[in-house]
Amino acid sequence: MHVKTEADDTLIRKNGCDIRELYPWDGVVAPPWNSTLCSIRPTESSTPHGHATDETFIFISGQGHLRVGTEERPITPGDVVYIPHGTDHAVTNTSEADPLTFVSIYWLQPAGHGEDA
Repeated sequence: MHVKTEADDTLIRKNGCDIRELYPWDGVVAPPWNSTLCSIRPTESSTPHGHATDETFIFISGQGHLRVGTEERPITPGDVVYIPHGTDHAVTNTSEADPLTFVSIYWLQPAGHGEDA
């Protein structure tokens, strides 16, 4: 069994989020996807950005709004959102007291996936 504790991990600040890198896990496993635990501080927003990777957010705690492209909607714990590669997105924490926490899982699509034949 391998265990990664919050106390042993380093938090980084990236795109307006406090991030704990989960996967790949050096010396343990390198899956075909990456994953981070993300937290948005109260009343703050992530920096609008896009990636070359597809991404899924799984919201764990807090409340806020998510903008993906031109669409925006409220988000709550239990919500799962898929964000296609190249799509600008931002998360806003609407709470004045509590962080908004979610897991981000991201991966590169195989060449030709989703393209018309």
